[in-house]
Amino acid sequence: MRYLIILLVMSFCSNAAYAGELTFAKAKGLALEHNRMIKAYEQALHAASYRYNRARGGYLPKINVDETGMKTNDPGNAAFAKISQGKFDMDYFMNQMKDPNPVINYGTKVELIQPIYMNGKIYYGIQQARQMRKASEYVLQRVKQQVLFNLNQAFYGVALAERALAVTRKSYQRTQEYYRTSKHFYDNGMLVKSDLLVAQSYMLMNEGAIREAEKQVAVGKSLLQRVVGVEGDFDVLWGNPDGGFKNDLDHYLRLGLDSRQDLKSMEEYLRVNEYEIKKAKAKYLPEVSAFANYQWNDDSLFGNSGDGYTVGAQVRINLFNGFSDYNAVREQKSLLQELLEKISDKKLEIKADVEDGYYSVLAAQKQLEAAGKRVEAVDEALAITENRFKAGILKVTDLLDREVEAKKAQLDMYQSRYSLILSKAKLLFAAGVLR
Repeated sequence: MRYLIILLVMSFCSNAAYAGELTFAKAKGLALEHNRMIKAYEQALHAASYRYNRARGGYLPKINVDETGMKTNDPGNAAFAKISQGKFDMDYFMNQMKDPNPVINYGTKVELIQPIYMNGKIYYGIQQARQMRKASEYVLQRVKQQVLFNLNQAFYGVALAERALAVTRKSYQRTQEYYRTSKHFYDNGMLVKSDLLVAQSYMLMNEGAIREAEKQVAVGKSLLQRVVGVEGDFDVLWGNPDGGFKNDLDHYLRLGLDSRQDLKSMEEYLRVNEYEIKKAKAKYLPEVSAFANYQWNDDSLFGNSGDGYTVGAQVRINLFNGFSDYNAVREQKSLLQELLEKISDKKLEIKADVEDGYYSVLAAQKQLEAAGKRVEAVDEALAITENRFKAGILKVTDLLDREVEAKKAQLDMYQSRYSLILSKAKLLFAAGVLR
C-alpha cells in the first residue's frame, strides 16, 4: 500500500510538472529532453561511437580457445591422434596402424593472433569510423534544429489558434448583442424581418466558427505534445520572440555555408569516401600477422598427455584477384565524385533556403505593420457604424459587415505575427543557427 501511494504521488507530481502555463523556453527544454526523434538520433550517435571503438579494437590481439573431441578408427586420424597424445610408437606403426582400434582424443588449443600490418584495413577503418561519428554528431544537431523549428510551428500555432478562438468568441458576443438590439427594433416595428434573419445568420456562423477554432486549438495542442514529447494540458503564453534578425542577407548566407549541419555531415562522409579510396589502393600491399598457440591432447577430457606450442608469422601478398581491387578503386573514385556533386548542390540549396527565409522575414514585417493599421481602421469604422446603427441611420447589415471586417482584421494581425515569428525561425534554421 505504501508503494502504491508513492507511485500515485510521483505520477501526480509528474503530471503537474507539465500542466499550467507553458512558455516557449520551457517548451524548448521539454522538447530537447523528451522529443522522440532526438532520442532516436542520440542512439544513432551512440552506435557510431561504439563502431569507432570496435574499429580501434582491430589493433588488439585475438585470443581463441578451441575444444574438440573425436572417436575414430580411421588409420590416418587414429595415428594423428596417437601422435598428438605422445603415445605413438614403432609397434603401433608396424602392427596396429593398418587396422587400429577406435581412438578417443580430446584436444584443447589456446590461440593468439596479433595483426601487425593489414594493408591499411584497420588504420583506414578507424579513420572512417571517426569521421562517421562526427557526421552523426552533425546529423543530431540538425535534427535538434528541425525539432526546434517544428516547436516554433506547433507552439505559436497553438497560440494563434487560441487567439483566433478568443477573437471569434468576442465577435460572437458582439453579434449576440446586435441580434438582441435588432430583435428589439423588429418588435417595435423599426426593422424588417429579413434584417433580423441576417443578424441571426451571422450569429449562427460565429457559433460554427467557434467550434472550428476549438478544433484547431485541440489539434494544435496534440501536435505540440508530440514535439515536446510529453502529454499535458498546456496553457500556451504567446510572448514576443525577437529571433535576432539582422538586415544583412550576406551575413546569413555566410552563416549557412559555415554552419549548416547537413552540409558538414556530407563533408564528413566525403572524408570517409576518401579513406575508402586509400583503403582500396592499400589492398595491393601485403598483410602481416603473428600467431602463437598452445595445445594439449588426451583420451580423457582436459588431459595433457601430449602438449606443445607453435609460434609463427604469416605474410600474404595480393598478386592478382581478377581486377577486383582495380575496379574497387575506380568505383570509390566515382562515388567520391558523386558526393562532390551533391555537396555543390547542397550549397546551392542552402543559398535558396536562406534567401527564402530572409525575404519572408522582410515581407512578414511589412504585412504585420499593415495588419496593425488595418485593425485600427476597422475598429474605428466599427465604432462609428455601431453608433449610427443605434441612432437608426444605418441598417444592421452594415453593422454586421463592419463586424466581419473587424474580426478578419484581428485574425489577420495575429496571423501576420505568427508568420513573422515563423519566418525568423525559418531563416535561422536555413542558416543552421536556430537555437
